[in-house]
Amino acid sequence: MRLGLPRALTYYDYYPFWAGFFYKLGIQLHTSPQTNRTIMEDGLKKAPDETCLPVKILVGHLLALQDQDVDGIFLPRLVSMEKNTYLCPKILGLPESVLYAIPREVKVYTVDINWRKGKGLVLKNLYQFGEEIQRTKRQIREAFVEAQRWQKAYQRMRNGGWSFEESMECFEVLAEPVKLEKLGFIGNLPFTEDMDLQIKEKKSNPKIALVGHSYLAYENYANLNLLQHLKKKAEVKVVENVPSGFIEEKHGELPKKMFWSHAKKIYGAGAKYVESQEIDGLIYLSCFGCGTDSMTNDMLARKAREQQKPYLVLTLDEHTGEAGLITRIEAFLDMLERRKAHESYISPYGKRLDRYSNIT
Repeated sequence: MRLGLPRALTYYDYYPFWAGFFYKLGIQLHTSPQTNRTIMEDGLKKAPDETCLPVKILVGHLLALQDQDVDGIFLPRLVSMEKNTYLCPKILGLPESVLYAIPREVKVYTVDINWRKGKGLVLKNLYQFGEEIQRTKRQIREAFVEAQRWQKAYQRMRNGGWSFEESMECFEVLAEPVKLEKLGFIGNLPFTEDMDLQIKEKKSNPKIALVGHSYLAYENYANLNLLQHLKKKAEVKVVENVPSGFIEEKHGELPKKMFWSHAKKIYGAGAKYVESQEIDGLIYLSCFGCGTDSMTNDMLARKAREQQKPYLVLTLDEHTGEAGLITRIEAFLDMLERRKAHESYISPYGKRLDRYSNIT
């Protein structure tokens, strides 16, 4: 059996979980191609105008999977991934909200994942899904344990400094064995518990943090290769480089806890980077029309002003141009370099122009 998974939205956070789950069940998980112009344009044509860019991209990937050699499309509904939290309303509406893009003759497999009510409900829903794909409860339980192991391995790799592309490649070749011969991958690489996952830090300046939804930060076509542009001139840290313990610590400082999973993660990582003296500036990558970003962005902007940390907001949609994006990035990096150059300068008016003062 071979199922297709769209390379969009929750793929960027939870693909290792599903890769491990289906790997244990002996089912191949085929992902749609990298986002390209055709996928983007197909999604824009088919999706409603009021939906956000990531959902439009998802629609394009669903259309692309129809031309692939798969027995069906797997599109899970992720309601909650931890206690007392929910995911974005757009994600909660899947798969019903995008079924218009899938012909009726194409089989769509789905399962509800809701950790808000505990592990028991998650397993119950997976058992029901197992009946649909003709797997026993015992097989589902074993696959669930394996899926958690793969997800934890992915988190260790990201915390250890592995890039998104390096990490995902390890799991994709295991989930789809046909890629093994091309890449010559050693299957147990990401799962060796005692292996050293730390990599050498790049010695480059300035040091910046990029925070935002993973399905936008790593979607190279949609964000116009933002990470590649940044890495040419700076050392870049991302949300996934921050261990969950630090995120919980910063989240606990709020007077009221956030109930959106992605917003909580973005705020926790962003707050840590804002307070870190090792980070020269922070870039918030947002999507036009994102409700949770409107709240998280404002909270981090206020914290950045308190810490006098340079803060840049990049808002993307399908009309964003690469030239304008690069211009804003270069101007921001130039400002950070000027701050460092003047960090020992004492203004004749009594205001010190250093890296901890706001000279923007």
